[in-house]
Amino acid sequence: MHGVFPGVRGALAEGLGGNNLAMAPAPVTAIDASRDQRKPKARGVRTHDLAVVGRIDRVTAPKQARSERSLQRVLAALESLLERKTFGEISIPEIAARSECSAATIYGRFKDKQSILAALHESLRERLFVNLCGLLEPQRWVGCSVDELVDRFCSEMVAFYRRDRNLLAATLVMGDHEVYVRAGQNIAHAAKHFTAALQALAGGTLGKDVERSVEVAVRAVFALLQQRALYRSVAIGRPAGRSDAVFCAELALLLRTSAQAAR
Repeated sequence: MHGVFPGVRGALAEGLGGNNLAMAPAPVTAIDASRDQRKPKARGVRTHDLAVVGRIDRVTAPKQARSERSLQRVLAALESLLERKTFGEISIPEIAARSECSAATIYGRFKDKQSILAALHESLRERLFVNLCGLLEPQRWVGCSVDELVDRFCSEMVAFYRRDRNLLAATLVMGDHEVYVRAGQNIAHAAKHFTAALQALAGGTLGKDVERSVEVAVRAVFALLQQRALYRSVAIGRPAGRSDAVFCAELALLLRTSAQAAR
């Protein structure tokens, strides 16, 4: 889906994902503003689906187990470095040192540093795609309220964008059409499944006007998430330093307004 990011280059690089999204609805947890300023804690290494990574044209798929392990280490190295640095601050020698692979090995699999980022993004995007299917499974929301659905969706998206903010910010400005198109597919996927979950709550169809309103609202949520990833704590036209909880409440208000007919 093209043109979904007003004011953000490419307008497509949103919905990527790697969090393990919880499946059952739950209230939003308040997160105070001081936590927003903390550096991310070290986390466990995530294994990447190399079949998914191999979809990227600039990645040479490994054919041997040893090459697969090397590729996993390179992806894990960049992912780890992005927890503490921006993409522009990271070099191939740093990735080589962290992954314990030579630069020659890296260039044997990836065209350049941007190709590693694109591969990592594709893995993250696929995880979000799968997780959204579970989170927005219509039957999970039967008997729940619109507020519960909206709050849970927004809290999970805010948490996801905070966890991988440096990676997502870099992909937003990398100018890669392939990455933008694939990421845009996740936005369309999220809008479709969020609408289906609302229909389950309403016990029937919402009507074309309401469905269109919800679709636009979901796309706007992703645009605001991407804006925040790019500009960090600086909010355009809003006070700086907002907490995740405040930001989540603002996104939820946007979605609730579009979903009023489902109540």
